[in-house]
Amino acid sequence: MALLTKPITEALKNRDACKTEAERWDRKAHTMRTEADQLEATAIDSILADESAAELITLKVNTLQRKAQAFDKAAQQARVKAYMAAREVLRVEADELDKESAKQDKAADKHELEVAKAKAVLESLDECQYTRLVEESDWDAVDGKYRTRTYHHGKAAGIKQSAKLLTTQAQVIRYWLEHGQLPNSLKDLNEAFEPIHDVTGSWATGAPIDKYGDPITENLREAMASDTSAEGE
Repeated sequence: MALLTKPITEALKNRDACKTEAERWDRKAHTMRTEADQLEATAIDSILADESAAELITLKVNTLQRKAQAFDKAAQQARVKAYMAAREVLRVEADELDKESAKQDKAADKHELEVAKAKAVLESLDECQYTRLVEESDWDAVDGKYRTRTYHHGKAAGIKQSAKLLTTQAQVIRYWLEHGQLPNSLKDLNEAFEPIHDVTGSWATGAPIDKYGDPITENLREAMASDTSAEGE
């Protein structure tokens, strides 16, 4: 689910307003250019019917074309503003993702503390130790077969996983803003930012960027698509 805080919403509103402005100027330019073309198409017949109309027709056509050029320039300026606003959306989103990640990490730590206290009470009451275990099967690239390993899991682990995904999304956004492309692996993120990702194990290239889930937010996906469209024009 997309993170939609007030700062992100406001940044999106500004971006969309710039895009709407560019579209409005484009429509005005198209209208002026269409009128000029239509006038040009009937100019010969009009001049043959009345030679004195030539000067007026030329003046009207030139005026319409100049207006179209002015509106084209205004549309281009609005598109630049929209482009900058779209990048600001990503910067704001990355900051908000980091805030939410920190909030979730804090919640996970609080939960772990509560579990530890409850566990201590239970062990004291029952006079034995309690351990939570979950079996999971992992693909071992070396042996080419599945191996079952036992991990210690709990609610906090899931929260931590969610927080790590949010952090990764923020890093992927900043990486794309800086390099104009996605990182190839989590190793790239470790090198570009704080090395917080575990890239050990069977990943020869340093762990895939989708290790925790989809690392590309909707806003980044839209920005990437817009950049691709602009290159094709």
